[in-house]
Amino acid sequence: MTPIYIHSPAISKFGKQEKSVLQLSKETALNSFTTFEKEKIDLLVFTSFTPERYTNEFHLAAKLADALNLKSIFAIRTETASSSGASALQTAYSMLASGMFKNALVVGAEIMSNLNREESNLVLGSVLSDKMRNFAMSMAQGAAMITNRYLNDYGYKREDLYFIAKKLHDNGLNNPNAHIRKLITKEDYFKAPLFSDPLGLYDISPLSDGAASIVLSTEVKSDILIRGLGHGLAGFKTVNLETSFSASTTAFKKAYDMAKLKPSDIQIAELHDAFTTFEIIGAEDAGLFPKGHALNAVKEGVSAIDGDLPINPSGGLKSRGHPIGASGLAQIVEIIRFMRDKNKSLGLTHSIGGLATNNFVTILERL
Repeated sequence: MTPIYIHSPAISKFGKQEKSVLQLSKETALNSFTTFEKEKIDLLVFTSFTPERYTNEFHLAAKLADALNLKSIFAIRTETASSSGASALQTAYSMLASGMFKNALVVGAEIMSNLNREESNLVLGSVLSDKMRNFAMSMAQGAAMITNRYLNDYGYKREDLYFIAKKLHDNGLNNPNAHIRKLITKEDYFKAPLFSDPLGLYDISPLSDGAASIVLSTEVKSDILIRGLGHGLAGFKTVNLETSFSASTTAFKKAYDMAKLKPSDIQIAELHDAFTTFEIIGAEDAGLFPKGHALNAVKEGVSAIDGDLPINPSGGLKSRGHPIGASGLAQIVEIIRFMRDKNKSLGLTHSIGGLATNNFVTILERL
């Protein structure tokens, strides 16, 4: 397999932006060209969950290529709900690996603040199965049911969720690009409103605006190599509310097999945590901890930013923010930063699409 390297990770400030998706995507992508020659780009993969609904924007891959003055290139848009950024990277990787292209710009963006929470919940709920929607289930309600099952199955209480929310907000406080930079106390956590018991305000990621971009190259080497990729798909025929996600376990296995690595080789991770419990379920599906032990690992500091296995040192989706189309790519940008800052050689990212129906894993090596 042809080695494919990552260059020029760039990320915008997450939070409310008074910009269009096109404007924010252009600004962020331009930062990727400060360290990579724009003239070398022959492929653009753009991703956004639903700019048609959030900002009434269309045909954005071609418009972004034009705004960046990228001429005679192949420009496409991909979308896999909340894993869109990760799937865009894997799409670009595959197209480069085919030999048809040499250098790809990958950009993910979403502007969500134009809709209120009720309207946005309806948009986000559109990714659920027909059966779930017939039950009038929201994403948060589905996640709450999964969380209750996890707590019951493994002997935890709602009080234990505070520790993961606390960790993520502590990490986000030190991330200049994070949407939420706030220390929370136990009193803050338990006084906050419940959205869907046991998940409260500090367990659910915010509606964010933001963008991220990277360059992939088979032609120019860098210190970051894509070592392994994996994807998994789960069906919609049943209401799957298990404490392990089959689409994730499939994706992790494929990524480990491609990388010729095992879970114990991973030194740092950014895991999908649109709901706090999803970080611990993801860590267990990844084999980083035995089933039922990842929450204890949080409580014991194992997955803290300076712990033995840092997980979501950026603050994760919970604190950094979750602009749907950008999050999977933002994880890549963030983990590269921490691999360099913390001198880590092997890092892993995990991105969930829908209610764990279209999931992606990326393993990076720092050379």
